[in-house]
Amino acid sequence: MRYSYFLSILAVLIALLFIPVRPVPAKAAPKTGIPQVTFDAIDYGFKGPDSIPAGLVSVRLVNKGKDLHHIQFLRLDKGKTIKDFIKAAKANPSMVYGNISWVKFDGGPNAVVPGESSSAVVYLEPGNYVVACIVPNAKGVPHVNLNMVKALTVKGPATAGASEPKAAVTITAHDFNLSPSGPIKAGRQTIRFDNKGTQPHEVLVVQLPPGKSIKDFSDAFAPGHSGPPPGKPIGGSTGIEKGSHMYFTADFKPGHYGLICFFEDAAKKAPHFALGMMDEFDVH
Repeated sequence: MRYSYFLSILAVLIALLFIPVRPVPAKAAPKTGIPQVTFDAIDYGFKGPDSIPAGLVSVRLVNKGKDLHHIQFLRLDKGKTIKDFIKAAKANPSMVYGNISWVKFDGGPNAVVPGESSSAVVYLEPGNYVVACIVPNAKGVPHVNLNMVKALTVKGPATAGASEPKAAVTITAHDFNLSPSGPIKAGRQTIRFDNKGTQPHEVLVVQLPPGKSIKDFSDAFAPGHSGPPPGKPIGGSTGIEKGSHMYFTADFKPGHYGLICFFEDAAKKAPHFALGMMDEFDVH
């Protein structure tokens, strides 16, 4: 995403931090044979394991900071290190949104407000990774450039005996739209996210207030706009490569919700949501 978009996005995203929130207690994950790991997000860094097994992994993000945070797993090509990534990211902040040829997006739990948590199941191949938060701060600086980055080793072979979660609904990403396969019911639901586009995509789930739309939420990120966006991020999936899929779990209360992708199209130099990559739905 271009640096100017970081500035406009964070000017309004930071206002979300003043929404009253109640810490969400940890919930036991179902026994699926999938290894479970937890990362705590702080301002600015991650506390969590240095290595995890390859294959399916259930990842829980606990936001213990005062800012919005997410987890983006980034797989590095052989021979590349976290130092190489930090150098590239600092040289050009927009590179963290898909313009580094030797970095692959492998998903993770998307953003939640302070005091809350989000969960996802990802498939990680053996190799060297970076755990990063690429949400920018109030000055437009991506958290990754404030040292919110952690080296991670994924050790193979993949753990045997694990099966993919059973999803209530599939959300499919194309260039440029997000479409659920059916209604999402109230309660704690596991959602599959499929990327059938030609570039990396994400999905952020936003709980919207009555009378507001995801378009109203996205309008708050236009340059020159002031005031808080109407909505609260409750998780989702961070970026995954084309042809990939992953799962996330979220608590859906009855109400109105939106889906949005903040990645940038390299050719059109515009965020995906500005190209129509949004959707909304009701939960009953």
